[in-house]
Amino acid sequence: MEVDREQYYDDGGGSSRRRNRGERGDRHHPYGDDDRRGGDRGGRGGRGGRGRDRGPRDDGALSFRDFCYKYLRDDTTPAEAERRYEEYQKENQEAFYERYWRDHRHDEHERARNDPRRLVETLARRDDVSRAHAQEFFTARESGSLDVYGAEEGGHDEGDDADVNMNEGGDNAEGGEQHHKKRSVAPIEAWHPVRLGFDFKQAGKLIAALDAEKGIEGNPLLNADEGVGMDTEASAEEDAATLETLGNEEGTAEKLDERLCYLIRVHGIDYYKRVSEMHPVTFLEKVTMTTTFSKRDPKPAEPVRPVAENPYGVRWSAALDGNVKRRITEGDPQVKKLGTEEIERKLEEWVQSCVVKHDEQRYGCALNCTKLFVAPEFLVKHVKTKHASAYEQQRESLIDEQFHRNVLEYLKYEENRKASKRGRRKGGMFGGMMMMPGADGQFIQVPVAAQGGARMIQGMARYTDLDASVPERVVIDYGDI
Repeated sequence: MEVDREQYYDDGGGSSRRRNRGERGDRHHPYGDDDRRGGDRGGRGGRGGRGRDRGPRDDGALSFRDFCYKYLRDDTTPAEAERRYEEYQKENQEAFYERYWRDHRHDEHERARNDPRRLVETLARRDDVSRAHAQEFFTARESGSLDVYGAEEGGHDEGDDADVNMNEGGDNAEGGEQHHKKRSVAPIEAWHPVRLGFDFKQAGKLIAALDAEKGIEGNPLLNADEGVGMDTEASAEEDAATLETLGNEEGTAEKLDERLCYLIRVHGIDYYKRVSEMHPVTFLEKVTMTTTFSKRDPKPAEPVRPVAENPYGVRWSAALDGNVKRRITEGDPQVKKLGTEEIERKLEEWVQSCVVKHDEQRYGCALNCTKLFVAPEFLVKHVKTKHASAYEQQRESLIDEQFHRNVLEYLKYEENRKASKRGRRKGGMFGGMMMMPGADGQFIQVPVAAQGGARMIQGMARYTDLDASVPERVVIDYGDI
């Protein structure tokens, strides 16, 4: 039975009076003060004065409805309620993560993505599909029926905004004309011969590493000197003249596109989206032999500047090259989510903890067992065979811990991705707003470029500084007109 915290108490005078909960309030709570919640109203004087200690217990992960009921007045505006709930979520983020874990740990979709028991099966199926796609790709290429560019636009949607802002440049400025054409994820400087040659060689190294992970051999896209074991730093140290020569060779751009097509259809990696890699579940659901990659814009007629002369190009290339290096050196991030080595290490530590040494050549078992052994290795074997149920139970517990870690890391990644996306939409490429006079003389807000030089703001009247100094006035005497 729920006990109402609005209780009667004896003040020692033989009579009872109602305790004013408004005087107590929630002074310790950061989501409003007593005055905001009608804390001085006391008693049951209207819903606005009800004690906010009522309602569900606050475990740090209240729903929006319960939060409003517990902490906010009835006259709180929706915008204010949302703002306070966002603050509440930020301060109790870990509790929300734990609540999500409790509510979704048995969901099939969640298990397929993060449970090591299911993920190992998903990865096996993904590798089988990758090998099948690779053979189909090689066959189509040899027969001349390979359609590199396909009919679909873009490889996938998952995590697109995690790595790159596709509309960086602010086409849709507030109050301005809306342009629906998307900017390419690769800057136009990707056509520069040095960068083109660099990407060709780097894509080859990435393909070699991914093929080795999935057991794909004899890839005709790779040259004889491209294979596993190459120095991942070699591309960065390539002579610019060599790369420029390679980039200027006829057919290099088409060969690069062929490699990028292979990456998306066989390995689920969109190279120009800063090596954005699909989750195995997404790969199995969406990738076909018509899926295509993110492309460069058409090659311009005039010469292309080096990447170093474009701030966006510098950031893009640094992120892309860093992701390629990390993917090659650290391996498949989905395999890491299995936690195999960590689970086996902790399981071995648990087995060793079951060994109790009585004296030399007398070792006992800590699992309610009276048997003695002359050496610890015999006891270890005993634990794994005679106490197999306890051994497997401990393994399952460790796998659940890894599952839990995977879910929390995924939630944190998603939160960071969404926060980054909101930040880009809020700021874009503009550093802020400034007041400028419009054509009708009224001042209006216009965006100010954050970096990369001044940007012309078209459609604006010329600005006249009314405070600027003016030549001394000449007084004309018109006499008696």
